[in-house]
Amino acid sequence: MRRQRINTQLCITMILIVLVEILASTQVHAVPSVAIVVYDHGFAKSVSYPRGHFLPVNKTDNFTQDDRFVVAYFTAALATANVTWLWYDPYGQLYRNSTRHYECAVSPCTYVYYFYLASTAAARTGTWKLNLWAGGLTLYSDSFSISPVVTEDDSWNITILQSAPARVHGNLNVVIHPDNLTWSSYRIHLPYATNLTASEAGSTRTLSVMNFSDGSVVVNFGGARASGYAFSLSFDVLYGLSTLGGWYAGNFAFTWQWFYRYNDIHPNSEAFSILLPKGATLLDTVGINLMTLNQTLAYGDTPALLFRITLPPLQPFGWTLLYRDFTWRNLHPIKTPSTATPGGLALISQIPLPILPMTLGGLSLWSAIMSVFLLTGSELLSPIYEKTGVLVNRRRLRIAAMLLVAIFLTTTAYQIILSQSATIAR
Repeated sequence: MRRQRINTQLCITMILIVLVEILASTQVHAVPSVAIVVYDHGFAKSVSYPRGHFLPVNKTDNFTQDDRFVVAYFTAALATANVTWLWYDPYGQLYRNSTRHYECAVSPCTYVYYFYLASTAAARTGTWKLNLWAGGLTLYSDSFSISPVVTEDDSWNITILQSAPARVHGNLNVVIHPDNLTWSSYRIHLPYATNLTASEAGSTRTLSVMNFSDGSVVVNFGGARASGYAFSLSFDVLYGLSTLGGWYAGNFAFTWQWFYRYNDIHPNSEAFSILLPKGATLLDTVGINLMTLNQTLAYGDTPALLFRITLPPLQPFGWTLLYRDFTWRNLHPIKTPSTATPGGLALISQIPLPILPMTLGGLSLWSAIMSVFLLTGSELLSPIYEKTGVLVNRRRLRIAAMLLVAIFLTTTAYQIILSQSATIAR
């Protein structure tokens, strides 16, 4: 009898151990307040229901910008509950929340949420987070990633032909990769471009180019293509090149700004090659929007600045390069207005006279002094002064004085003319 009791206790103990192991091996999340037990959860690119049973297709937590949606699902045992789906973007901000009422007649049941990767969601590449709430508590937390898809490679070749007046030519080579879309035309915003022509890559076929008043440019491929496309766009640059410190300083700045494509969720791979004028020297480069330019400078007869960057979706971008054009500076030397030096007239007055033992300035000074003496003497020796008692021909004195005045005026005018001629010669 005692032996039978011991066997019964051992059986009960073994059953309890088996139950504990089963419960431990089953990953469940329970919320006592709403009585929910989660058996499975995850993400998939699509789902199917063969013979009425739920089946995730392409189960994964890695998605791309070209996927239409992220399918989130969970399998749980519940009677009735309000469940909230909380979606957080890679920046940690709540992107979307949705509360749904679920009921399950025969547990367990599987519930699915289709998270559409619209233009704004797909543009936020990185790791997303999903929290599932019920009854004020978290049922589980899961994460997935959205990877960028580069569908286009742009190669810009910009040549600064002349600094001033500005002459800049640009060439854009575009390679469009297949992305399940049908391409019949290509649209880009180039308000600074003129004289645009386009041609198909690998052939001489000319493509139609249309300009619009808002600065947009549309290249027509002549037919729909789903396998990608490559073409070249040639244009002249209307503005962006300016001088620094005046036209004759030789310092110039060239600014280029990228206008992003609207409603494009894909990043753009941009490569730049900027050829400076012959003999120019690069001083500095500045990236707009705090973007660092991983640049390479190739020296030669025409220095070239090379760099490549991948732009996030809807990201404005641009750069400015500063350079010194020695060729322009040497061909246009600085012209400063000349002025007469204070010692110019003094030097002219020191010119010696060929006959008289005095200089031109000395003759002018002597004639001025002697004319004053003679005019003064002619007045003092006038007959109206009876006390003088001197009989002198006053008329002759006045004639001599006037001759000396004429000599003074002539020499002074001659000196002024010589000083002005020297100033103009400089």
